[in-house]
Amino acid sequence: MKLHDGSTKWLLRQVLYRHVPRDLVERPKMGFGFPIGAMLRGPLRSWAEDLLGEQRLEAQGLLDPASIRQAWCQHLSGRRDLGYELWAVLALQAWMDRWAPNVGLQ
Repeated sequence: MKLHDGSTKWLLRQVLYRHVPRDLVERPKMGFGFPIGAMLRGPLRSWAEDLLGEQRLEAQGLLDPASIRQAWCQHLSGRRDLGYELWAVLALQAWMDRWAPNVGLQ
């Protein structure tokens, strides 16, 4: 029942056709975005500020504090949405908080 004449999920589609317009059932998959930029300017701002602190970045010596702080300021001002780029740095910083002390990286 999963395959019928080359169509996948045939039975599910037959049920959906009764209740949902065919255009919605047959359209391609669509992703959805997460408003990470707005979250970093809002509820996650203090968390991000802590992880992106200049002294903290300098002490770690892994990343260029000046360029990260510049990107953070541009993001906060709204001139650029660098949420996804900053998220990569924040993920590294959060990982370092959790794991680096245990493996001698800090």
